[in-house]
Amino acid sequence: MLLENKYSHLFEETNEYNRKIVSFQGNKGKNIHGWFKYKEGFSEELVKNLIKKFGIKSGDTLLEPFCGSGTTLLVAKSLGINAIGFEILPICHLIWQAKSKIAQYNLQELEKIIKLIEINIPQQVDLTFPHLKITQFAFSQEIENDLMFYYQWIENLDISQETRILLKMILMSILEEVSYTRKDGQYLRWDYRSEKIQQRNQTRLIQNKKNIKIFNKGDIPSVKESLVKSLNIVFDDIKFSKMSNLMDDKSKQDFIQGSVLDLLPTIEDEKFSGVISSPPYCNRYDYTRTYGLELAYLGINEQEIRQLRQNQLSCTVENRSKLESLEKLYTSLGQHHRFLYCQKILNESKAFQEINNALEKRWERGEVNNKGIVLMVKDYLIELTFVILEMYRTCKKGTYVILVNDLVKYSGEIIPIDTFFTEIAEKIGFSPITIYILPQRKGNSSQQMGKFGRTALRKSITVWQKE
Repeated sequence: MLLENKYSHLFEETNEYNRKIVSFQGNKGKNIHGWFKYKEGFSEELVKNLIKKFGIKSGDTLLEPFCGSGTTLLVAKSLGINAIGFEILPICHLIWQAKSKIAQYNLQELEKIIKLIEINIPQQVDLTFPHLKITQFAFSQEIENDLMFYYQWIENLDISQETRILLKMILMSILEEVSYTRKDGQYLRWDYRSEKIQQRNQTRLIQNKKNIKIFNKGDIPSVKESLVKSLNIVFDDIKFSKMSNLMDDKSKQDFIQGSVLDLLPTIEDEKFSGVISSPPYCNRYDYTRTYGLELAYLGINEQEIRQLRQNQLSCTVENRSKLESLEKLYTSLGQHHRFLYCQKILNESKAFQEINNALEKRWERGEVNNKGIVLMVKDYLIELTFVILEMYRTCKKGTYVILVNDLVKYSGEIIPIDTFFTEIAEKIGFSPITIYILPQRKGNSSQQMGKFGRTALRKSITVWQKE
């Protein structure tokens, strides 16, 4: 409540931003940006709006600490703005590789490939999909065979390397559509026709339990149908982009694989003229699960998945503290004082102590059903504070930092993400400028509403400036 009062003068509820443009919804059907449904991203329209509003111009260098599918970097490329982005998920790198080479594709080559797919019939192959435990039975046998047929077919085609990467990305982009799964918040939702659900229901029958509630995702297209449809969309986008000369080749965008926590501390001081990003939210969403199919497709194994999960910003109950590894990193860089400074800011933050104490008490009273939530929230606040500290160091004077995030609520305790980090940013040296609030609030889960009442949670865009 104190933070709410302290920063209430910054709140600006505006129809300029809505849930459509502050999410992937705004990218659906958009040239290039719609190639892969990266549901955690925001839209091209939002990035263009913010770049214009906050005066980021051609020749500047933009930072995107959590790149996702590369929307910010792609918009920067179209506007002649240099950009550096960090992203830990391997699937996002394949997406970026495909999107960023738009000027290099040969339309005649692509047209020939589409015709070949249209006339060819998938054959039986010996390859099997490299499933993870969580993706077993995601496809029918026919779909799985066809996926591997096209995977092998793409590998053996006599085509340019750029086109091969594009085809691999397109095949990855249709995995959800041709599977028995659907991305649904924290998890994959499974169609009742999958062998996985049928086996579970058999077990439940033996245990005298009701069947799992039926989920039917409707008609599932063949791999060939889905592939041709996606390829035609991509072909039209590339053709339009080439005709319109949409992409600037003079600017430079670096899409770097790895954690921003490890990489941003290695960047030189005062490099960036703008920051636009949306960090993973503190909402228990585990991207290694929701994108399990795509990660398996890239050959990521179980051990690598577990490591990837740990290296992500802490937003699942399985994450462990990164403080020890961060201290080692800063020490190895000869910057241990920066690690201690970040610790000092958090230790002196009353809000940080109050949030952690409130969740601890709710855990002790039995209101929090998983101790991991208490640790996750604490680590999330710590890790993003490190990122904000590094953003301050690497930004030039006058730079605006713009972050999209959601408030979250656990067992009745609202975590005021936007005002909390605005206070942290102010302690580090940023000047708070505004907090745009979307008119549409987000509801709680039915479980939360039943026990702790309905409280609409805001989605906001915070803006700070280094003066």
